[in-house]
Amino acid sequence: MVLAKSKKAVGLGNSLMNDRFGKGKGADRKKVTSAGIHRINHATGETYVTNERKEASWVKMRSVTEQAALDEFLSTAELAGTDFTAEKMSNVKIIHTDQKNPYLLSAAEERAAVGKQKEHSDKLTVPRRPHWDASTTAEQLDRAEREALLEWRRGLAELQEHNDLLLTPFERNLEVWRQLWRVIERSDLIVQIVDARNPLLFRSIDLERYVKDVDPKKENLLLVNKADMMTLAQRQAWADHFEKAGIAYKFFSAHLAKEINEARLEEEDRSESESEDEEEAGLRNKAKGLSLKDEEDSDEDEDDHDDDERTHILTTEELEELFLRHLPVTEGDSTDESRKTQIGLVGYPNVGKSSTINALIGAKKVSVSATPGKTKHFQTIHLSEKVILCDCPGLVFPNFATTKAELVCNGILPIDQLREFTGPAGLVTKRIPQHFLETLYGIKIVTRPLEEGGTGI
Repeated sequence: MVLAKSKKAVGLGNSLMNDRFGKGKGADRKKVTSAGIHRINHATGETYVTNERKEASWVKMRSVTEQAALDEFLSTAELAGTDFTAEKMSNVKIIHTDQKNPYLLSAAEERAAVGKQKEHSDKLTVPRRPHWDASTTAEQLDRAEREALLEWRRGLAELQEHNDLLLTPFERNLEVWRQLWRVIERSDLIVQIVDARNPLLFRSIDLERYVKDVDPKKENLLLVNKADMMTLAQRQAWADHFEKAGIAYKFFSAHLAKEINEARLEEEDRSESESEDEEEAGLRNKAKGLSLKDEEDSDEDEDDHDDDERTHILTTEELEELFLRHLPVTEGDSTDESRKTQIGLVGYPNVGKSSTINALIGAKKVSVSATPGKTKHFQTIHLSEKVILCDCPGLVFPNFATTKAELVCNGILPIDQLREFTGPAGLVTKRIPQHFLETLYGIKIVTRPLEEGGTGI
């Protein structure tokens, strides 16, 4: 037997609907319209409109320190009492005024942006640690450091806002900057490790000034890591640029050094009878096809490029010898043998600092991660009886950029947060030859001529 269905539906869902659309009882009944919630005050007879939402008190009191662009727009509109009415359009037409990608700059716009960046390049600074001495308390130093960092961040915000400049994301955490300050204060040589694919983006000019401000005796070195990805011609071009700018630099490849170390161990296990020269030649050939010689150059260049100090990629032994040249010197100009040379390694996350240390010590004392920012605190590693390495956490220094597409292609903005792909894709096709992309992906890229509204490239 089927029971008759009650005509008066009762349930949680219906209660919520009644409450929402004003069907309930009470002196302050409400009616929801597109303009908001109409409320009637029966005591005075007045009708008023409000956009308030029925939420618990603890929800309303939640702290909101950061909002996405859409959330910020909607909350501002709600506070202003703005009404939005959806317009249903039967016909939607997308009109292209030209074929230029709106997310990329034209050649003229890019030249103007670069010129403006050069004009304000001296304002891209690194926060300085406030002066302190033995009489400074921990509370006073902490307060001074926080105020210095806040002032520095305020200056960068004004630089970006008043001059229409685009800054890369940069480190805002005081604790990370404190690690950098300590590494600089205790190191004799500060090694800035940069990515060979775009060295200038990862180089902080003001960091080199700050090192000299702390102590004029301290030295700077730009270590161009991942140099095995560069051709000989590219290394020569960068060497010309660095020498013209007066920058102390060296080329290095932590990946190649690791392959050579592994091949050396295999070779030692297999045979001890080979000569040192033959062993070194065999190691280089076994490093998974990686070679310091440029295959596209002539045989003559291949024979000579190892002898060119300007473009030579250092081995781990040569890099350690370079560190030993920076032994601390006392006031009497004599080497202080009682103190070890301390080498500070500084750079962006994921440029290869930990990999460089692993190649130097030949053991996994420093964990390497594919995720930027693995090293959280600076750590000291005794490389030898005379050298100590100070590994600083990965630091993102402020720098200029022209478009967000450039930030994505340089690995600064994470690709998993990418919302617009045509800009980065257009920048890649702009910089990489068409025939290379066609060969790599096995596709045929059709070029639309200018007469048909295309770019012609």
